[in-house]
Amino acid sequence: MRGDKNSMYKILAADIDMTLTSKGSALPKITCDAFEELHKQGALIGLATGRALEPRLYKMGRDWGLSFEFDFIIGMNGGQVYNRQKDSTWSIEKLSTDTMKEILNYTMPYIDKYKIAVNAEGGNTNAMNITGELLASARRHGFMFVDKTGDIDGFCDKPAFKFLFRMEPAFEQEFREYFLKKFGDRFQIISTFPGTVEVFQKGVNKGSGLQRYAADMGVDMKDTIAFGDNENDNTLLEDAGLGVCLKNGADGTKAVADVITEYTCDEGGVGHFLFDHILNQK
Repeated sequence: MRGDKNSMYKILAADIDMTLTSKGSALPKITCDAFEELHKQGALIGLATGRALEPRLYKMGRDWGLSFEFDFIIGMNGGQVYNRQKDSTWSIEKLSTDTMKEILNYTMPYIDKYKIAVNAEGGNTNAMNITGELLASARRHGFMFVDKTGDIDGFCDKPAFKFLFRMEPAFEQEFREYFLKKFGDRFQIISTFPGTVEVFQKGVNKGSGLQRYAADMGVDMKDTIAFGDNENDNTLLEDAGLGVCLKNGADGTKAVADVITEYTCDEGGVGHFLFDHILNQK
């Protein structure tokens, strides 16, 4: 096993949805308590999310009832890294509007056939087929997408970092294979939730984001611990000194993790793990 469960880690990175909390839920009290104790001991604690860096992420610590804000945020599945101590942000370049049109023109037959909900992230608020989880996501975040269903040129009026495609889980594998047949040499497609996949440039992932932040802070990767639950967290868990998958996580993510929690995210799995295997082992 990589890492030592009896060690004190200098950096902790955690995915948000279905790792720290259910979507839109509060941070469980036991996880709040564990983070407060780690913070007192000098650990750097941060989020690793597929979301673009946005105002609410910068103040999520206080919103969750913590006495501090998170030290760093890995956004856009590693495409953005915010360092609070240095007040610095690193970011990949956005997709050009021509590239966005190329992707949509190719995938439009599937978007129409399966009524796939599509949106882009990183300053572009346009979407197609605003239903289901896409609509629920907009409501959770307090805004509404601009409906550009069937209008590729209108959808691609602004550059974006990535695409999100939301569909029935039964159609996901067919869509993935179709997309990678044309774009597999340039882009990656990763599942973030059953039936939800993200498309963005190759070579960028949460693991590389954690490596970038650790190097910026002069911390060896063996002194990092990470928590996740799904495919877009795999590199985060693989690259960290200790990679921990939640009990409710995907089978593929459990397979690459060093440890699986005894509790789900709803039960405060991250907090329980920290108290049971890290904080109380010193």
